[in-house]
Amino acid sequence: MSPMPVLPTDRRADLHLHTTFSDGTFSPAELVREALQAQLAAVAVTDHDCVDGVPGAVAAAAGHLEVIPGIELTVAFRGVELHVLGYCLDVEAPAVRERLAAMRRQREVRLQQMIDRLKPYGITVSLEEVLRLSEHGAAGRPHLARVLAQRGYVKTAEEAFARFIGDTAPCFVKRATLTPASAVEFIRSAGGVSALAHPARFVPDAWLPELLAAGLQGIEAYHPDHSRQVADRYRQYAEDHHLLVTGGSDAHGAWKANGPTVGSVTVPYAYVEQLKQAAGRR
Repeated sequence: MSPMPVLPTDRRADLHLHTTFSDGTFSPAELVREALQAQLAAVAVTDHDCVDGVPGAVAAAAGHLEVIPGIELTVAFRGVELHVLGYCLDVEAPAVRERLAAMRRQREVRLQQMIDRLKPYGITVSLEEVLRLSEHGAAGRPHLARVLAQRGYVKTAEEAFARFIGDTAPCFVKRATLTPASAVEFIRSAGGVSALAHPARFVPDAWLPELLAAGLQGIEAYHPDHSRQVADRYRQYAEDHHLLVTGGSDAHGAWKANGPTVGSVTVPYAYVEQLKQAAGRR
C-alpha cells in the first residue's frame, strides 16, 4: 500500500460504499486505496445484505483509515423496495452471521430463478459463474449482468438490465424483503444504528413519519441523487426530528458508466462520532 497521505484539517467521511462482496467492483483493499487517495478520514463498508468485506477493509486500512462496519438492507414498504443502512455493527456476532447466511441463500434462489428465465432467450450461464464475481459474498443482479456482458450476450451491464433483468424486464424476479421494522431490529440486534438510505430516490416526505415510527434512527441526507437544496432539506428534517445524519457516494466502482467515485460525496467526521455515540449508548 502507498504511504498514508496527509489528511486535511477538515476531516471527511464517505459512509456509503460497496465492494466486490456485494455489487461493487473494488475489492476491500482497493476500496481502502481509493479512500486514502481521496484523503478520507473514515469510510463505511455498506455492502448489500453482507458484511464479509469489512474484515478485509479493516486489515487493508492498517490503522491509516477508520473503517465503519456497515450494511445496506432492502426493505419492502408500500409496494416498493427501499434501502436501510446499518452502521457500527458487530460483524462477528454468531446471530448476525446466521441471519446474513439466510439472506444470502434467498439471494441465490432468486438469481437461479432469473438464470432459468434467461434460457428461452438462448442465454446459458451458471449460478457458480455469478457467485465467483461476488467472491461468494452477497451476489445480485449486477453480478449476473456482468457475467452476461463477459459472455457476450450483451455489450454492457446496463444493456443486461435494460433488456433482461431490470425491474420491468422479462427475466426479473422480485426479491423477498424485510419490513422496515425488521431491518431496524436486525441492525439493533447487531449493535448498530439504522438510517434511511437515499430517501429522495423512492420516499415521498409523507412516508417519513411512518418509517421513523418503525425505529429508524437516521437519514442519509448527502447522496449523489440529492442536490444541495435537497440535502439541506433532509439535514433540517433530521435536526427537527432528532435524527442522525449520514451521507456518502454510494460508489460501486467501475461497473456503472459515469458512476460516483469514492469520496465524491462526503460528510464531516463529526457525523461518524455521532453514529458511534448512538451505538455506544445501547
